[in-house]
Amino acid sequence: MAEREDIELFVQGEGIRDIVLIKAKKGGAVRDILVAAREAGLSVVEGVVLWIEDEESPIDLDAPIASTQIRHLGRVHLHRCRKVAVNVTFNGVQKAETFPPATTMKRVKRWAVGPKGFNMSDVDAAEHVLQLTGSAERPDEDIHIGTLVTGSQCSVSFDLVPKVRVEG
Repeated sequence: MAEREDIELFVQGEGIRDIVLIKAKKGGAVRDILVAAREAGLSVVEGVVLWIEDEESPIDLDAPIASTQIRHLGRVHLHRCRKVAVNVTFNGVQKAETFPPATTMKRVKRWAVGPKGFNMSDVDAAEHVLQLTGSAERPDEDIHIGTLVTGSQCSVSFDLVPKVRVEG
């Protein structure tokens, strides 16, 4: 079986709210992923770095793709922020933590309901969701928090709210 020449990646990032599939040359450098994203019509601002989903550190843009943990059909994130300050409010109490921009909403919620957050029971945690403060938007668990950052602020705020129950 011949080795694949292209690598397909699911991309999210600064100014990229939807998950977009792009192709890049597997034999290229990580920087070539930024070029491929631009060629796919994505807005890739100057100064972005590339993150693998839920990883703590960005990937060196000059590294060969093959020498990194970037894999075919993997999920990556493009962002200028190195950390995103996350604030979560529940019952008038606020908790704060910082995360890399490629952190999923699932991981942020796990922190918010866990021992370092509001220390909820599993039952209570399952009955609550994160909602962007000042809106009715409840981002899906596979969304990277960096996509929710607006402007030049490297921060995002949520309210931990009950899920609406539909009786019937």
